[in-house]
Amino acid sequence: MLGKIAFFETDDRPDIAADRARILPALRQQLQSSDRDAAVTPVLGGTLGICFDVTIAGEKRFLKTHLPGTEARASLAKEIDILARLYGGTIVIDRFEVPLADGSSRLCLLMPALAPLAGPMRPAEAITMADAYGERLGDWRPENLSSFAQYLSSAAHALETLSDRDLLLPATTAETRRLIARLEGRLGALPQALCHGDFGPKNIMLAGTEPRVIDWEDAFVGIAGYDYLYWLTFMENRPMLETAAFGGTDLSPEIERAILVLVVLLKSYLAVRSGAYLKHAVSPQARIAEILELPR
Repeated sequence: MLGKIAFFETDDRPDIAADRARILPALRQQLQSSDRDAAVTPVLGGTLGICFDVTIAGEKRFLKTHLPGTEARASLAKEIDILARLYGGTIVIDRFEVPLADGSSRLCLLMPALAPLAGPMRPAEAITMADAYGERLGDWRPENLSSFAQYLSSAAHALETLSDRDLLLPATTAETRRLIARLEGRLGALPQALCHGDFGPKNIMLAGTEPRVIDWEDAFVGIAGYDYLYWLTFMENRPMLETAAFGGTDLSPEIERAILVLVVLLKSYLAVRSGAYLKHAVSPQARIAEILELPR
């Protein structure tokens, strides 16, 4: 999430449409250079990545590259390393460089075309999935990972911003600040894990019948259990909050609540920075208050 927040915190953002148009001819030339029949179609959407649907010799593929800059490139390299560690060549079909006309190049990830899940997941399934990739990754860490301390720092700034804009009530601000301080004070005693950072419905796809967790660009060193709690904060999962918010991790209920508050706070701040909150049906105050009022 920090990468997306940084993207919207700067006024000097790249023109994604223009960048996509600049990459497209070079990408077509690269994929067709080895006498293969290749079709490349841009996929709209996304914040930090530029994506394409690709058909090579009749096989459907998905290709992802990055925005200009070393940080964006490092983020995609991290994602590729994690996917290769988890799924090997079944997901990372190829990683390669595409040279551009200005002399720069872009790192690319070529994946199979995946399918969405047939239906919504239940909390127990999300817990099992997060535990499975956590166990597989173990103590291994790729390069270019943010820390949870950076999340706490971003949350403190987010809280002040939302409060200053009168988007939170004083009592909500005070309790949120207390929970974040509690989380910071307990951080050294909490179990570490390589967290996905955006573990949600759109990032869980099917390769045949097997679920695969993709889009690891937000991965960071965080707290074991974070990803499951993050999963609960998606709007389609809100109905499960009251019964599934506590006890799904090895953390105390207070720390689980603190993480839920931190996630919703950062999501709300991101929505404010991007302007998306103006179209949201639920305000930042209502979303955070919902977490604070959850019964244990």
